Amino acid sequence: MCRKAWHHYYYPVSRLWAWLWYAWAFLPVRTHWQFKPAKNQIYIFCPNHFSYFDVPLLTLTIPRYFAFVGLHDLLRIPLLGRLFQTIHIPINRQSSRDRYRTYQDCKQALQEGKSLVIFPEGGIWADDSPTLMPFKEGVFRLAVELQMPIVPVTIPYNWHILSLFKINQMQWRKSLVVFHTPIETAGLTRADVGKLKEQVFRVIDKELRERLG
Repeated sequence: MCRKAWHHYYYPVSRLWAWLWYAWAFLPVRTHWQFKPAKNQIYIFCPNHFSYFDVPLLTLTIPRYFAFVGLHDLLRIPLLGRLFQTIHIPINRQSSRDRYRTYQDCKQALQEGKSLVIFPEGGIWADDSPTLMPFKEGVFRLAVELQMPIVPVTIPYNWHILSLFKINQMQWRKSLVVFHTPIETAGLTRADVGKLKEQVFRVIDKELRERLG
């Protein structure tokens, strides 16, 4: 387990990894921000998730230190799994105890000044991309409890490039990520979690429909 003081050094290394990933695939990247990220503001980024290219794309385009919240299965990958467990936050959705531990780890990371990237669909599940799957509620409970702003993120074209169900059919296409205006949670309570979840869903779904016709 590497020391927490070293975690910030992982950020430029991970960006280099993401750049090499995209350079290897000869894929151009375009980023659209609807706001200017505040220098010292912590955010919870909530992107749709249709492709294996989503993780390197977000690693390449989010301009500050953050952690992914991802599936426990990644821990099985040699070396990468160890690194993921050290820097990021794994989750095993089959275990209620593990889900609770992940929730607490996320709270701690945010309180320590680390932004989070959480896929609200809970992974790549849709077999008819680009249709969004229903969002899980945990990320929105977390945002309300800690009064953290949520940034809806739309990744409209990566499913064309490489999707879960077409692993042998990689296609060339410009990669785009849209960072929407943050949704503030100050003053919201647990009773507002459902409305917040629907609001984030509508923002991402609307952008997908507009981009994809």
